[in-house]
Amino acid sequence: MIKQIMIGVITCGMLAGFSSVGAASQTDGPAVSVHHEWGKLKEVVIGRGEGLRMPGYSKYVDFIYDPKYLETMKKYGGLDAIEIEPELSKRVIAQIDNLAAVLEKHGVKVHRPTLLNPLQSKYLDYVQKGRMQLYARDPMLVIGNQIFETALKVPMRAKERFGLRPILREMVEKRGANLVAMPMPDPGFPEDGIYIEGGDVQLNGYEIYVGDSGRASSKAGRDWLQKQLGPKYKVIGVPLDPAWEHLDCVLALLRPGLGIIYRKGFKGPLPKAIRDWDYVEVTLEEAKKLAANALVLDETTCIIDAQHQRVIKELRKRGHKVIEVPYDAVATWGGAFRCSYHPLIRESVLK
Repeated sequence: MIKQIMIGVITCGMLAGFSSVGAASQTDGPAVSVHHEWGKLKEVVIGRGEGLRMPGYSKYVDFIYDPKYLETMKKYGGLDAIEIEPELSKRVIAQIDNLAAVLEKHGVKVHRPTLLNPLQSKYLDYVQKGRMQLYARDPMLVIGNQIFETALKVPMRAKERFGLRPILREMVEKRGANLVAMPMPDPGFPEDGIYIEGGDVQLNGYEIYVGDSGRASSKAGRDWLQKQLGPKYKVIGVPLDPAWEHLDCVLALLRPGLGIIYRKGFKGPLPKAIRDWDYVEVTLEEAKKLAANALVLDETTCIIDAQHQRVIKELRKRGHKVIEVPYDAVATWGGAFRCSYHPLIRESVLK
């Protein structure tokens, strides 16, 4: 049932009361530092699978869910997923916890969000019921040495920021990071609102690519981000087929010159700087299973769902190392590896 609802969306959420899981001590280097999609990954936030609740129906989310699942959402929205599909829910928790363990094994410092408390869990329930904290990518954004708390277009995901705030305050208070929160959306979640979702944003030095499907990040959001970053950066909108919610559903930048792509997911050409790269092209069926949603460990290594054997083989032909990790259960909620983590420190050089 979860798979039916969530795959209906072809997808990949100063502060008080903070504590950090796996909190880092003060460092000599930058508080946060991410300049590219590649470079050695040093520190991340990984989502968590506990506490999943089914997405509820609301007229404000008609744009994102397949109409044939709306009745199911009306019936089960707001109910605990562990009660409806216990075995699948247990696998979701196990798989995302395993991802955290794999990263720690490779020397990456891992932070996890705190679970939402009962009051936080009810935030905006009058607009849309539901709860998840799987995808740390979307409710925050690290560009250069700056942290942004983003604004998401799906009402039930607005509450995800509360579980991340302990980690963000750790960065602010102990490391001196600069944190800026985007304006919260109007409760009616209008089409012309200011939205930026991390799954839409990919970094290539001073070029910042932002997906534009009409279902997530908005032009107003891109304009806001451009003003925050200043003239040294160029925020570039990338038009997407509306069937695909986020840019990282159809594009991965693994290292300079190499990526994964579902070309039919785009409504126009890629940005010039990445247009002539060598891409492993995925099929529609592979893209629906999020084969382009990879986690980059460094410029030679990435993590991909073990089910995508053809894509893995093609990457290895190109001399790229691939770590295979099962992730099919997490993907039933609409996102895979890139959706599940957000880098805080990545060793990439910005000239």
